[in-house]
Amino acid sequence: MLFLISVVLLKPQMGVAQGTTEGNTAQWGIHFSGFIKNDFWYDTRQVFTTREDLFLFYPMNKLPDAAGNDINSGAVFNFTAMTTRLTANITTPDVMGAKVSAVIEGDFSGVSNSYINGLRLRHAYGKLSWKHAELLMGQYWHPLFTTEAAPSVASLNTGAPFQEFCRNPVVSLTGIFGKFKVVGAFATQRDNANDGPSGISSMYMRRALVPNLDLQLQFKNSKHAAGIGGDYKIIQPALTFNDAKSKSKLGTYAFLAYYKFNTGKFCFKIKGTYGQNLTDMLMLGGYAIRPIDSTDTDYHYTPTNHFFGWTQLSYGKKYQGYLFGGYARNFGTTHENNGTYYTRGKDVAWLYRITPGFACTFGKLQCNLEGEYTVAAYGTPDKMGIVRNVTAIPNLRLLLTVFYIF
Repeated sequence: MLFLISVVLLKPQMGVAQGTTEGNTAQWGIHFSGFIKNDFWYDTRQVFTTREDLFLFYPMNKLPDAAGNDINSGAVFNFTAMTTRLTANITTPDVMGAKVSAVIEGDFSGVSNSYINGLRLRHAYGKLSWKHAELLMGQYWHPLFTTEAAPSVASLNTGAPFQEFCRNPVVSLTGIFGKFKVVGAFATQRDNANDGPSGISSMYMRRALVPNLDLQLQFKNSKHAAGIGGDYKIIQPALTFNDAKSKSKLGTYAFLAYYKFNTGKFCFKIKGTYGQNLTDMLMLGGYAIRPIDSTDTDYHYTPTNHFFGWTQLSYGKKYQGYLFGGYARNFGTTHENNGTYYTRGKDVAWLYRITPGFACTFGKLQCNLEGEYTVAAYGTPDKMGIVRNVTAIPNLRLLLTVFYIF
């Protein structure tokens, strides 16, 4: 990224040049784009978030003090420009009969809360495109994100935790059959990973020696887009059990379906996911340890099971109104557990969010005003991970974003 920035500063005349390879002449060069973004927000209570509260998950549970006052009931505000983004779109001459393109993209939200305002790699991939196939290699959205049907909201969470939000090192091969596509992908983990005994880390998948596997069938024409898919991953959380080598692994799955209708100024999207151990997707879920007795020689894990669904309506172009709604449900663990969890939201039975918003565009300037009303139902998980005796905790976030797009 720093090299690309230096290129554009030192050679501002560089745009598109001509090159020849394997007898084919094609345009090549680097085109820079992006935006400067400012986020201003206010929450009515303390919230479970990341990136200095900008990436909102859901409201925090009640935390009573000695007098019974809820410590987490206090409001909070902030504003930042850390999600300012720079993208380099790269084109080269054809290779092996394929159109070649590449993208390098970064922003300044850092890879963790400790590196706020630090340069973060978002995307870095190359793509070969033939008439009936595409090959993509590099860091890109995880296939479960489904770029064709993702929420169009101004919030950095992009609909999470109801929508998958994860970028991974990935290799994907797409077969193109008219209006249908079959997408197969292998992925590993980097910035977004599963939880475990050593905290959130990609090491658990690396130990398992099997990449994350994903397969989808997609359809798209001028007005409709739809898809179904399945995902499977294996992790090995621990290296030792009672001072002996641990070999126990956990395999989990996820299934999704989505649909989008888009005509003129009107757009409708809907998506549902049912899956296990989706911590790495910035959603609820994970896994727990099953009960251990004196005869056990290794750990046995049990995954959490969750459903996630969302839908969105929008209308307009220059002036656009939209309404997003999301729902998540915790169905507990597959087997009885001993109370040791590696998960997000183990004490949350369900969540819902309603987000009305309005966007207006004036040339290169875009402004969004949103209200995110999120409710989390907190309780106590039983031995099967089912959350009982719940109390609903709401939060209202008012968000203003201002983009200058270049």
